[in-house]
Amino acid sequence: MEYIYKLIEYINENSLLSIGLLIFVIFFLVYLYNNKEEVENYLALKLVGFYLLGAFTFNFNVDSFNLTIPVGFAIYFIFMKNKKRANSIIKKKASILGIVILCLGVLNSIIYNKVEYRDREITIKNISIKNLKNDYEIIKKELGIEDMASVESLDLKYNEDDKIRSLQYTIRDLNNKTYFISANRNNYSITTSKTYENETFMFGSMGYYNMDIETLLDVISNTKFKRYKNSAYYAAVYRNEEEYYEDDEDLYDVDLGNYSTKKLNTKYPIYDVIGISHMPMRQLSEGSWESIKTDAYLIRYEIEEEQEE
Repeated sequence: MEYIYKLIEYINENSLLSIGLLIFVIFFLVYLYNNKEEVENYLALKLVGFYLLGAFTFNFNVDSFNLTIPVGFAIYFIFMKNKKRANSIIKKKASILGIVILCLGVLNSIIYNKVEYRDREITIKNISIKNLKNDYEIIKKELGIEDMASVESLDLKYNEDDKIRSLQYTIRDLNNKTYFISANRNNYSITTSKTYENETFMFGSMGYYNMDIETLLDVISNTKFKRYKNSAYYAAVYRNEEEYYEDDEDLYDVDLGNYSTKKLNTKYPIYDVIGISHMPMRQLSEGSWESIKTDAYLIRYEIEEEQEE
């Protein structure tokens, strides 16, 4: 079945169906012209006009709802079908050709959307923290995700030995797609949905707090987060939003050159922060956990130094 999906994607991404239908329309209109009932001035242009009338539509777009109304064919059927005219038979066929091509296009769009936004399972043996970016490159290639996809959120839980307990992250690319990616021991599950215009942002105007998934996974894979005694597991959390830190939280600066960390000590407020919250977790009871404390690892930030008077 996957080969059929790939074929449908290939046909649409390379506009093969559109090219094929265009060639068919041209040959069919030529066929109609050659089978005209009588000589008529500008008949070729009139056949093209009737075809375009049959294919003319009016589209309604409300959020995720899209409705296509074949206005052109309705006009022909109600007002023009029974009107006496030269070459009425082939003109009717040209109009019907337009509505047929329209229906094929709508049907193809429905099928392609189902294929394009289908759920995926990608098997990768031994998913580990150290290979998160390599795993993502496989996902990226398989799904055709644009470069520099931005992260909406990431939640990672892992054991003391770096074995992943759970991983979920959400990303968006510039093709108006949102990907919900989750991992277990041997595979990734990906759900794709359409990002609608009112949710779309371009990288030139995106929020300051957003970052690309490759950089974030690099930081998580290579940064040596602080470890604690008596912790059952660790949680790392990223959100595409401004972060606020409590006075009892330790802040660490992350060097993106070598992923080393150093404690950030400043008496001035920090702002415009991109950071990862890292929490050692302990068990309170069956199914109940709490964080021992929270450390913040800052990837990008600004310090608001006081102005000298």
